[in-house]
Amino acid sequence: MRRIDLVAVLLAGLGVALAAQAWFAGSLFRYVLAGAVAGGGLCLPLLVILVLRDRGRRLLRRITLALLPLLAVLVVLEIGLRVFGRAVPPPAVLVADARLGHVVQPGTGESDAWGFRNAAVPERADALFIGDSQTWGFFVEREQAYPAVFAAQTGMACYQMANGGYGPVRYRELVRRGLQLRPKLVVVGFYFGNDLWDAYDGAGLVGAEDLRDPRRKYEAPRPPEPGGKASPNWTMASVDLLLERSRLIGWIGDTVKAPLRGQASLLDAQAGAVPFTEAPVATMLLPDYRRPALDLGNEGIADSLRIAEKCLRDIAADCRAAGARCLLLAIPTKEYCYAEWLRGRGAAMSVLAGLYDAETAVRNRLLASAAAAQLELVDLAPTCIDALAAGTPIWAGNGDGHLMVNGHRAAAQAIAAAWSAR
Repeated sequence: MRRIDLVAVLLAGLGVALAAQAWFAGSLFRYVLAGAVAGGGLCLPLLVILVLRDRGRRLLRRITLALLPLLAVLVVLEIGLRVFGRAVPPPAVLVADARLGHVVQPGTGESDAWGFRNAAVPERADALFIGDSQTWGFFVEREQAYPAVFAAQTGMACYQMANGGYGPVRYRELVRRGLQLRPKLVVVGFYFGNDLWDAYDGAGLVGAEDLRDPRRKYEAPRPPEPGGKASPNWTMASVDLLLERSRLIGWIGDTVKAPLRGQASLLDAQAGAVPFTEAPVATMLLPDYRRPALDLGNEGIADSLRIAEKCLRDIAADCRAAGARCLLLAIPTKEYCYAEWLRGRGAAMSVLAGLYDAETAVRNRLLASAAAAQLELVDLAPTCIDALAAGTPIWAGNGDGHLMVNGHRAAAQAIAAAWSAR
């Protein structure tokens, strides 16, 4: 048997194994399809030889020779990225925490020794930022999130303590932990899109006993799923390994995914999704999806607001005792801002009315409570509405409600203005 025939047979055998393993492993159809496609690709050289014989062998040799320079270029690029490129952090691993529910394991996912998205834990910070995925900077680079932008604008040493799924109960705990850094300023980001949900969820944590209504039942949040979940089949395991180990392939993967973040989202399939097509601020609005988290007619949400108000009072008292100024950054939902902007233009969308009214009621009560607690207020809603009027997109073009780069820049500027005003 010729050497090229032996290689083709071995590749075909590997291809059959990959396709068969993907089929019998079950899992989602797209993963089975990936195994079948990879297997078929590996069987192709043998098929070419069986059909074209010597012509097929010559064709395969020419293709191999043509691919060698490309392979050399890829190797050089990989070496270049390893020598001159920024180190890629390992994927974030969530672990259980009795008082926070979940934290990022230190050293994974851009996290520092405390498990937060910072380069390192400082001995002291001028400003402390507390919040959820909005403050963490979901979908933006660490340097683009508003805590880092504020640091760059002001020259202040800033430290961020935020994580997805956090809410007012966690904010109180984080402020108490973070005050050991002796900050002059504490910024708490409150997102109206889901922080009331998270307030009720957080009331079941250790340390939140004083927040509970004795007439209601609270349960501890579910612990995070264990890390290291196995890939669905051998093909996907190989893809995961390449993305993790190769700087070049990992960079290509991130580059391909980045524009898709603004073009497609599972949220867009939600019932009641409303496309807004006016460029350059076209997006997908989800009033029906957002409204339940703001419905004060729901006893659970009403209790969540009570819990959030108590947490804000405690945060304000803790900051006063530590001699730190405390700002509440009120982060509105995308739907609220679009509704307010359209109302100002006399072009209200009736489908947004229910969400707008519900969020207005929650805002009025929460912001009044914050003022009574002597928290300084930075309301991001007017800034976002002005940006829409100027044609500056603050959110992605899909249904996601996280601030994008322009939104983080606007938040940092608003906080800096409030800091320097006094």
